[in-house]
Amino acid sequence: MVRSKISFSSLLITGACALFSLATTTGAYASDTERIARLEKEVQELKERLANLESSRAKSNGDQKSVESGAGWKHLANWRSLKKEMTYDDVRRILGEPMRVHGGDITFWYYANKGRVSFYQDRLSMWQEPQ
Repeated sequence: MVRSKISFSSLLITGACALFSLATTTGAYASDTERIARLEKEVQELKERLANLESSRAKSNGDQKSVESGAGWKHLANWRSLKKEMTYDDVRRILGEPMRVHGGDITFWYYANKGRVSFYQDRLSMWQEPQ
């Protein structure tokens, strides 16, 4: 029978290394956990700020009622009520008849106040509010 001799000093060194390894790993874990908790809190705060900003914006946009008339193009609120993909008729109801029309697949409507809308394949794609 072969007996291996383990000296007290080698056992002590091995134990110290294991304890040191455990302590540094636990410290890194605690630091990562704290960092993650801070980041999660920051993300939550940013989400709340964004929700408040969007809510404020929606309220202010809701205050601008569109004015529908034959000369709707004169009112900035009407321009701001436009939405992409509207049809010619939708835009005509809001802004009225354009002063000039130019185009084919891409059609431009020009208004007297230098406002302009453009349609791509019969749907509103872009517009420029009057200056």
